[in-house]
Amino acid sequence: MKGISHLSRVTGTEHDQISRILLGLIIDIRLPNNMSPARLLRAVRGILNFLFLARYPVHTSETLDCLDAALKQFHDNRDIFIDLGVRAHFNFPRFILLDIINGLLSYLVQQTTILTEYTERLHIDLAKDAYRATNMKDEYPQMTTWLERREKVLRHDKFLRRQISGSDSDPPISRPPFLVQPRELKMAKHHQPEV
Repeated sequence: MKGISHLSRVTGTEHDQISRILLGLIIDIRLPNNMSPARLLRAVRGILNFLFLARYPVHTSETLDCLDAALKQFHDNRDIFIDLGVRAHFNFPRFILLDIINGLLSYLVQQTTILTEYTERLHIDLAKDAYRATNMKDEYPQMTTWLERREKVLRHDKFLRRQISGSDSDPPISRPPFLVQPRELKMAKHHQPEV
């Protein structure tokens, strides 16, 4: 009821509510000296778009381009606040942080895309195919069994190909002699009941 300028601590919910109505409040605002509100609208819309886009849980190159455009729109029009006497300058940490956040998000999206390509492909090949092979009830043990059998078939196929071709291009991994454990099977001649 008393405005937002006196608020010292704003919760996330309050910030969202303020952001939702802020643009609507300034659409028809009359500025001193009959200044056009167009730059003010563009600046506020740019910063609000940036804030909303930055909250996305996942970013792509397309959302990062939108983030860049929103930040550029704000920077191109922010001098309206200096012209109106609201601010003397924009050299304070929060605005410098906007550029840092934008660059950091771009870097993280590039790294995440590189790192998740392989696991996403494996997820498609293994988890989804394994799930489709189940009866969709108590699927975890069925998926595990299906994957184990698939691995065994692939290893056996590889072994047969090596035997047929007669090549040792991909020989089995051999252990150093001191790591090879002797294989012995000891069995009792007669069953001994437990005491």
